[in-house]
Amino acid sequence: MKRKLLPLLALLLFGCATGPTFFSESYLAGMAAREFSTLKENMPVSSDPAGTAMVNRVSLRIAEAIGSEMPDAKWEFVLFEDESANAFAMPGGKIAVFTGLLKYVESDDELAAVVGHEIAHVQLHHANQRMSAEVLRAIGGVVAAVGTKDMESDDRNKILAAYGVGTQVGIILPYSRGHESEADRIGLMIAARAGYDPRAAIRFWEKMGVANPRSTPEFLSTHPSSSTRIRELEKAMLDALRVYEANR
Repeated sequence: MKRKLLPLLALLLFGCATGPTFFSESYLAGMAAREFSTLKENMPVSSDPAGTAMVNRVSLRIAEAIGSEMPDAKWEFVLFEDESANAFAMPGGKIAVFTGLLKYVESDDELAAVVGHEIAHVQLHHANQRMSAEVLRAIGGVVAAVGTKDMESDDRNKILAAYGVGTQVGIILPYSRGHESEADRIGLMIAARAGYDPRAAIRFWEKMGVANPRSTPEFLSTHPSSSTRIRELEKAMLDALRVYEANR
């Protein structure tokens, strides 16, 4: 049974690594709109006029630059009062920035690097891919549980534990880091297309690296380290600068 189980698990995990999408984007956009509405009801919206204006200004300019690629987007930009240095974009054009992030942002160009990154996740269907990968992982877990049901309990528990840890560390976390790196590169181009200086992305991640030194090894994290991000952004910078010069 174990020999028959392993090829099937390998097939499932290979599918996970290649980025399948099982959900319609319209379904995800509707779900995102509901979640964003709930978020606005439960989290205070910032009353900072300068910060709100900055988020609206940068987000709108980027939305206009890529509008033809997201014709069904119902754009909404909100600055939430929260100390987390965070931002996110959701399918359908919902963009949230937390006030804690603005402590590290010194210019529109730097904020554009963050917003471009978050919108890149949406354009690349990363939410869909991650949800689909978790579906595959769950299916693999069921297959593993059924395929080992006649084994000794100690051996079975070891196999199931190895499946859980192995898929998390060997598949899900690298998958997430790959999405982050991809969104960094595409987000750099998005910001440049909107006329924002892509070199600001490196300045931003340098500050984030200093302010938030990593204690967890990169292979156990959902995100690349700041140094890895900067190195990959530098590789893409020449192309991004060409785009920037053409759109400034």
